[in-house]
Amino acid sequence: MADTLIDIQDISFSYFEDEYEDASETTVKTTETKVFDGISLQIPTGVTSCIGQNGTGKSTLMLLSAGILQPNSGKIFLDGHDTADIADEEKRQHLVSFVYQNMEFETEEDIGTLLKFVYQNGYHKDKNDGLLDELIDVCQLQDVLSRPLQNVSKGESQRVIVAFSLLYGTPIVMMDEPVFACEDYQKHRIFNYLKRYSAKYNVSILYSAHELELSEQYSDNLVLFYRTKPPVVGATKELFTPKTLEEAYEAPYSMLKVREGFYRESLGK
Repeated sequence: MADTLIDIQDISFSYFEDEYEDASETTVKTTETKVFDGISLQIPTGVTSCIGQNGTGKSTLMLLSAGILQPNSGKIFLDGHDTADIADEEKRQHLVSFVYQNMEFETEEDIGTLLKFVYQNGYHKDKNDGLLDELIDVCQLQDVLSRPLQNVSKGESQRVIVAFSLLYGTPIVMMDEPVFACEDYQKHRIFNYLKRYSAKYNVSILYSAHELELSEQYSDNLVLFYRTKPPVVGATKELFTPKTLEEAYEAPYSMLKVREGFYRESLGK
């Protein structure tokens, strides 16, 4: 049995939003959106995919697990570290790299320079093992190396950011919808590599992807999210069945690919 990467102990979490109750903007009403209420689960090491309907807490659980968000109550331990102790970004960046959904930023330097900088200043011990060239090839970045990030397409930008996250060399990588704008063959190329990278460098990877085919082929474990009950963790080969997916998605198995395609389109807008 794999070791525990993330130990979630009886956590609750809500988002709170303040809004004015009247046109005079003098009375403030706070609205609570509860996401988790006393859930406990353990996510193993290896490559794990978070799947489930939109709005069931996948992104939130990843942000909590990385220490970027903190639970309202309960505890989360990431690789043995209390996430309350790594809420500070400087402490957290030694442990986990996080690729946000729709992550974008502008740079003065070209992509080739940035890739080298991330690699040389990251945590890989051997800087001469060919990883940089390997990722340029896997992510098909040869044609964008001389450009800044703001001058490439969405799919190209996502492939660059995936390369950044692996070149940095943290023992844990989390990715929220990292390749939705890429071509299908590029998605499979990258996720196939993620599995090999995880095994070679002993790195655990937690990701979400609204593409069930990727999760089935390129994960050791699943975290399956439901609207009406807490998430369930299990081996992909055991959880990835039409019955469990239909229960989680509340839709016939034959319709799930169509539904997820609509959601990926909405991400790109």
